[in-house]
Amino acid sequence: MGLGRLLLADKSALERATAETLELGEICLCAVVRLEMLYSARSAGEYQQIEENLAAFRDLRMDAETIATALGAQSELGRQGRQRIPIPDLLIAACAQQHQAEVLHVDRHYDTLATVLAFKPVRLVV
Repeated sequence: MGLGRLLLADKSALERATAETLELGEICLCAVVRLEMLYSARSAGEYQQIEENLAAFRDLRMDAETIATALGAQSELGRQGRQRIPIPDLLIAACAQQHQAEVLHVDRHYDTLATVLAFKPVRLVV
């Protein structure tokens, strides 16, 4: 089912992922998700373990286009009075659009972001 399907995992989904989650498609990360995951480490050893675990995932590049896309989405949401979306979520959604990936999440903000960006939000069933 998931063959060829790119799923950019949000931290919320990555923390709850199971072996079955890997069957949904190619689970990818971006710099923001890596930073969020590593931020949660409580020791140097845990940091290293998380870093090693994350090495298994493909990275989707983030660049100036990603930032510009996130700014445009925030601006559009601002015109609707809905701009209070966490910055990491804006950047992750912009990265997904840039790479034609879906966003695997457990976070209501992606449904809102999908109204102004071209990506499909996929809620992980937990």
